[in-house]
Amino acid sequence: MIKPTPGSEKERLDALFCYINSTCPISQRSWESICSILVLKKAQKGERLLDYMHVENSIRFLTHGIVNCEDHFNSQSFVYDFRVAPIILSETFSFFNNTPSRITLEAITDCEFIDLPRFAMTNIIFSNLDLAKFATIGTANYLGLMHYKHALLRTLDASQRYKHFLREYPKVALLAKLSDIASYIGITQQSLSRLRRSITWNDNEYDLQTLSNELNVISATQGKPINRYSAFR
Repeated sequence: MIKPTPGSEKERLDALFCYINSTCPISQRSWESICSILVLKKAQKGERLLDYMHVENSIRFLTHGIVNCEDHFNSQSFVYDFRVAPIILSETFSFFNNTPSRITLEAITDCEFIDLPRFAMTNIIFSNLDLAKFATIGTANYLGLMHYKHALLRTLDASQRYKHFLREYPKVALLAKLSDIASYIGITQQSLSRLRRSITWNDNEYDLQTLSNELNVISATQGKPINRYSAFR
């Protein structure tokens, strides 16, 4: 498993190289092409990496932090995913079609990422078969994962969806706003508060129960993470 790598430029580039090659091996020529256009960037907590109705201009490799993915439709919005480093981050429909995005991408922690600008990156992708294969496989894997996730959540009741969220995103649970967690599992924030008071835990769910209790502490302290999670990597 690739670990998040906030640190030196070399560590961050090595993480990107490993991430790409774990999906689809690429040539040295293709890697050098990527290195020639990339930019190391940072984003502060609360900063938007992509705003509503803006065109996606980057593929990002998130090396540190967590990003909230929110969809906006018919004057409503909902959180549909959390992206946790190390991971590729881009609104691909807008990126490849040069169209305004309904999606917003917002840092819910301080983030570090490698930015690959759209015009240069699309030229490189379409000029190198191995990178085109990487982009195709990566997009297909993500779409398949999202389909599975949405299908799974539709089969679970609210308490099961909450437990699934805690199991899938333990670090996100301690850093995201309760309103975002509620949006992700498809209930109101008030319903989430009632659910957390009434939920029952199985004997093998002690870790989830402990995590849920820590959310209570964090909510009471206005979202400030407790010390043992403050150095999230």
